[in-house]
Amino acid sequence: MRRRLGALAAVVAAGLAAAGCSIGAQRSPQLIDDHQVPFGLLRAAPSTTVPASATVGITVYLVLGEHLVTVNRAVPAPGTLASALRALGRGTTGAEAAANLESPISTATPLTLEAVDGSTAVVDVAASFSQLGGKEQILAAAQLVYTLTQFPGIDRVSIRVGGQPAQVPTSSGRIRSGPLDRAAYAELAPL
Repeated sequence: MRRRLGALAAVVAAGLAAAGCSIGAQRSPQLIDDHQVPFGLLRAAPSTTVPASATVGITVYLVLGEHLVTVNRAVPAPGTLASALRALGRGTTGAEAAANLESPISTATPLTLEAVDGSTAVVDVAASFSQLGGKEQILAAAQLVYTLTQFPGIDRVSIRVGGQPAQVPTSSGRIRSGPLDRAAYAELAPL
């Protein structure tokens, strides 16, 4: 019993000491001289956010002749599948076009990431994708597949037009409506 009373007395004493250190209620704000503010409280807190202008580089795949080529693009950090699609959809720059680079997939914009299903990115493209000529459609699909499968955990891409699975030719000319991987376009891989 004596031990409990001693512990209770210690708790009461600590509470009274803490209450004596507090500032009572005031009717209006009070200006405190800078010299009375505890050390360090006037310094600005360090920023914990990433600046809005922060960018990262990602690779998009364009076309030169009958092969894909890699091009670096700056996208907002942290560099997502959706930002890669936007960068790919913008097509070539003036300098890239002057160097004979092409981007058939840029005619099928917007390129929209619909979902990630396991290791498959599901992308919806504009109806104009279906109107691309045979070789152009193969190159456009290869651009999508190579650009998105650079991301960890993404091994395949499923292309949809208007929400429906697209009939997509591979580099061998076979038509597929299911997910596509890099092996389907290995003949077009960058040299």
